[in-house]
Amino acid sequence: MAWYYGTYSCGHEGRTQIYGKEKYRQAIADRHFSGLCPECYHKKVEEDRKKASEEAAQQAKEMELPELQGTEKQVRWAMVIRQKFIDQIEEYASAWKDDESKQKVIDRTVEYYMTEKTKASWWIDNRMYIDVKTTRDLEYLVIQMFKEMKQKEAEEPVKEVVAEATVYPEQAITNAPVEIKVADDKVSAIYEKNEKFREIVRGLGYSWNGSVWEREITQFTGSAVERAAELGNKLLNAGFPVTILDNEARQKAIDGSYEPECKRWISRKTNGEHAGKLTISWPREDDLYSIARKLPGAKWDKGSMIVRPEHYEEVEEFARLYGFRFSNGAIETIEEAKRRKAAAIVVQPAAPVEDEKKDGLKEILNSSNDVLDDLKDD
Repeated sequence: MAWYYGTYSCGHEGRTQIYGKEKYRQAIADRHFSGLCPECYHKKVEEDRKKASEEAAQQAKEMELPELQGTEKQVRWAMVIRQKFIDQIEEYASAWKDDESKQKVIDRTVEYYMTEKTKASWWIDNRMYIDVKTTRDLEYLVIQMFKEMKQKEAEEPVKEVVAEATVYPEQAITNAPVEIKVADDKVSAIYEKNEKFREIVRGLGYSWNGSVWEREITQFTGSAVERAAELGNKLLNAGFPVTILDNEARQKAIDGSYEPECKRWISRKTNGEHAGKLTISWPREDDLYSIARKLPGAKWDKGSMIVRPEHYEEVEEFARLYGFRFSNGAIETIEEAKRRKAAAIVVQPAAPVEDEKKDGLKEILNSSNDVLDDLKDD
């Protein structure tokens, strides 16, 4: 490594640090100083860009091209890229100048990219892919155009359906709708970062999976349609527009006619010392402890009341009075208890014979003060 000093082609003095074998360093330094100094080089680059941008802007005006959207700097750069794209197509399309059908395709391609790609950022991000250097590159752009057109045609009906599935409340607080998706096993909600929206979905038991808010559907939650309708209704009342493709869920969200989620459940304990027994649970804010504690043999364990399934009559009455639902496991457990009872032998037990003899002898003894002849001493 060594420092080499010299004079650039612009006349400015400078120095540069050269690495590598010593015998090649001077040649490298000479090539370096044959160009402009860093300051003049950057100045020239800016001037060239400005000139190219002005020329592209003038050509765009003459060709009546659509205006590009973006920052001032982005637009200047994108116009240069776009004009280069047009010039390249004209150059390499000359190979097809005698083929009228292909020429029409080329014209359609240019028109498509000019009218559909109006964001400056698109031209900047795709500048490597639209660099037409061969007819093969041109063919690639034509193929891409037809793919995009076909995809767009396929998306049009979807956009119409989405528009029909979007509902705005009268007092909307935003124009951006929340997208609510309904599946058999889950309901998901997609929206931008918003604290009020987060408060609503979290309050309804939804969790963030890294990309969307979602809630799994189980036998304890009710159907996906009901939960989607509940979420949609809460959001509409909070001023959020919603998009729900499921017709039933959307209508219930509008009408508020969804079935409220049941939070009071009687289920079957599947593990631990109380496995096979019924467990009664309810939200913390519901004060049902003292009532549930009166059930036969009831025992409090880890936030739930435990009851033997043999007390199903009392449990079923308790559920009816206080709005509890039974899980599938609890129903099976109770049915099994009923079958055991129906299969059991029912008897009316007789008094023990030995006890009857004692009671009869006691009665005889009490009926007379005389000693029986059989009991007298000889």
